[in-house]
Amino acid sequence: MKKASKKTSKSTTPTAAPANTWDIQDKALKEFERGVNHLHKQNYAEGLERFEAILKEFPQERELVDRARVYARICTQMTGPKTHQPRKPEEYFYFGVMKANEADYDEAMKYLDRALQASPRDEKVHYVMASTLAMKGDRDAAIKHLREAIQIDKSNRIFARNDPDFEPIRDDEAFQNLIHPEEI
Repeated sequence: MKKASKKTSKSTTPTAAPANTWDIQDKALKEFERGVNHLHKQNYAEGLERFEAILKEFPQERELVDRARVYARICTQMTGPKTHQPRKPEEYFYFGVMKANEADYDEAMKYLDRALQASPRDEKVHYVMASTLAMKGDRDAAIKHLREAIQIDKSNRIFARNDPDFEPIRDDEAFQNLIHPEEI
């Protein structure tokens, strides 16, 4: 009978350790599953919290930590500021228009310059550059680009007559000569 009691005492000790390991692994897997669910629902901030919890609380789960690190990086990228960089001339133009509408004239000019480099005869780019330069207070450059826009498409003359963006240079004689050539 002594042998039976020895076996009982030996079997109790080894079973306690594996049960604890399985509990840890199970908790880590459940946390990972929550993170993946948040990722699929595009709840990136919440997913990031779950993946970071795995990295912090379960470092012994190497494979899971590796995957959690990758997913955490994805969540970080998705929660970060969205900065789309234009690639096509028309995208540079639209970004320039957006920045001009936000009264960020220097940034607008950077985008419009890039658009003009790609399409030097684009009347829309010249027109928006002219209006942006007018708002910025650069009369000469504004008139130069407006002249180019009107030479490419005469209807820009009519648009400029009514465009409030040209208010800062409306009293300029060169501007008046551009928009009202019949009066010269």
